[in-house]
Amino acid sequence: MMMNNRIEICGNIASGKTSLCRNLQSKGYLPIFENFQANPFYEAFYQNPTAYSFETGLTFLLQHYHSIKVKSNFANPVCDYSYILDMAYADVNLSGNRHRIFSDLIQEIQEEIGPPLKIIYLVCSKKILLERIVYRERKTEFTIDIKYLQDLSHAIQSRINALSSQTDMTEINSELVNFTRIVDEQFLSSNDVGDHGANT
Repeated sequence: MMMNNRIEICGNIASGKTSLCRNLQSKGYLPIFENFQANPFYEAFYQNPTAYSFETGLTFLLQHYHSIKVKSNFANPVCDYSYILDMAYADVNLSGNRHRIFSDLIQEIQEEIGPPLKIIYLVCSKKILLERIVYRERKTEFTIDIKYLQDLSHAIQSRINALSSQTDMTEINSELVNFTRIVDEQFLSSNDVGDHGANT
């Protein structure tokens, strides 16, 4: 069954995905938040990404898949995560057979749930991303450096470029805009909220 009534928000670490998702809730969208703390490998990954990237990435991928399935009958879901970002993490952290296995699983999932209705792509300078990471004080993230953010940005951009002609996409510079204003005035007004599914 296709579940392509959703919006996915894509962007680097601390680019504002969850903040935008919360703002869209005020316009009638159903937020689906990533529960990163439920991933048992999350802390180990940031301590040693090379050693724990495979199980961490697979767990996030399956969490995202399950969340979308559970909310598939609700109207106007918006996710603060994206399969583009899942794949970008794999591009940065995995290689060889593990990258192939991850790619095959994503393809299998996407064949079932279908593409998103829209992708919102948040861009932001690496300097600001790092400042936000420090400000929000998630101790597990203190090992993140500029190089990792650069590598992830390049991987995301590459995936975005490959899909830009196939998927409705909006790019927002989250360094320059206020999400409350952009939701109210510029991006998605209440008139844009369609009945894409039935509330249950």
